[in-house]
Amino acid sequence: MKKEALRVSTTIPAAPTTLYLAWLNAEQHSAMTGGVAKIDSQVGGKFTAWNGYITGKLVILDLGRRIVMSWRTTDFPRDDPDSRVELHLEALGGSTRLTVLHTDIPEGQSEKYRETWNEKYFTPMRTFFSKYLPDPRQPPPPRRPIPPEDEEEEEEEQEEAPKKKGKLAAKAAPPAKAVAKPAAKPAPAPAKPKSAPPPPKSAKAPPPKAKPASKPAPKKAAAKPAAKKPAAKKPAAKGKKK
Repeated sequence: MKKEALRVSTTIPAAPTTLYLAWLNAEQHSAMTGGVAKIDSQVGGKFTAWNGYITGKLVILDLGRRIVMSWRTTDFPRDDPDSRVELHLEALGGSTRLTVLHTDIPEGQSEKYRETWNEKYFTPMRTFFSKYLPDPRQPPPPRRPIPPEDEEEEEEEQEEAPKKKGKLAAKAAPPAKAVAKPAAKPAPAPAKPKSAPPPPKSAKAPPPKAKPASKPAPKKAAAKPAAKKPAAKKPAAKGKKK
C-alpha cells in the first residue's frame, strides 16, 4: 500500500521554548487546541489529543527545537502502522516558525490531515497565544503628550515648597520649647530665699556631732598605765633571789 506525506507550516506568536513546553503539557495542549489531551511528557510516553481522536508515542524530544512522535487517528485502517510526525521549531524574533513534516500517511488521507493541522492546531494555537500579545491589527493606544520640562519643574517646586515649609516648622518647634524651659527654671529661684531659714536649723545639727562622745577613746588609753602594775611585781621577784 502506498504512503503519503505532507508539509505544513505557520507562525505562532510565542517563543520556541514556550510552544515546546505547552505542546507537552496536557492542560496547555488542551487549552491551545480546544480538544482534551493526555500526555506522558517523556521519551516513549503515550499521548492522546482531540478527545481521543489522535493517539501516539513520543520518540524524540529536543528542548525548544524538535518533537518527533508516532501518530495515528481513529480513521487509520487497523492494519496500518502509525505515521510519523516531526515538529520543527524555529525562532523568529518573539515568535516561532512551526513546521510539521507528516510522513507514512495511509493512501488518500494526506489532504484530510492537512486540514486537521490547520483547523485543529494552527488556527486555535495562534488565537490562544495572541491573547498574551497586543493585536497588530488594531492601532496602538493614544499616548498623552509629554509636558514641557519647565512646567514639570514648576510643579515639582510647588510640591516641594509645602514639604520644606512643613519640615522647617517642625524643626523650629523644638527651639521654642527649649526657650520655654529656661523661663520655667528662674521661677523656682526666688522660692529658694524663702527656704533660707532652714539653714540655721541645720546649724544646730553640727553641735551634736561635736559632742565629746568620741573622746572616750582617750579614756581607754588611760587604762594602759594599769599595765605598769607588773613593774611593781618585779621588785618582789628580786627579794626572792636574795
